Amino acid sequence: MILLSKKVTGLGFVLLGGLVTAHGGAARQKWEILLGVMGVMIGVVLLIMKIVRRNIQHTGRADH
Repeated sequence: MILLSKKVTGLGFVLLGGLVTAHGGAARQKWEILLGVMGVMIGVVLLIMKIVRRNIQHTGRADH
């Protein structure tokens, strides 16, 4: 279950952030748009960290 936690959390942030951004755009609330974009960015960073960590573990080194 721990193996899926970062993936699920990252996807959750991306989806929830996208919904908040869309709602903020429809309601013309700048703070809501900003909050949604930040949520999407956090989710993307979590997913990228998971991919990079997996690739480093498979190759055994960080530089390519």
